[in-house]
Amino acid sequence: MTDVNCTVSTCKHFGSGNRCSAKQIIIQSGAGGGVSPDAQLSSLSETPAQSKDDTCCQTFKSMQ
Repeated sequence: MTDVNCTVSTCKHFGSGNRCSAKQIIIQSGAGGGVSPDAQLSSLSETPAQSKDDTCCQTFKSMQ
């Protein structure tokens, strides 16, 4: 599987080096635009979320 990088630090799939550890992911487009596709991962900060509704990732599962 291709490496998937993510900044949602409150997801149980959030791994070392901002890597998603989920075996499968489901992503949909964000309604408000979001981050430029040319953005460098190293320049992004963590983006905590309480639920998948706070992200564009339908695979999100809270650590809590």
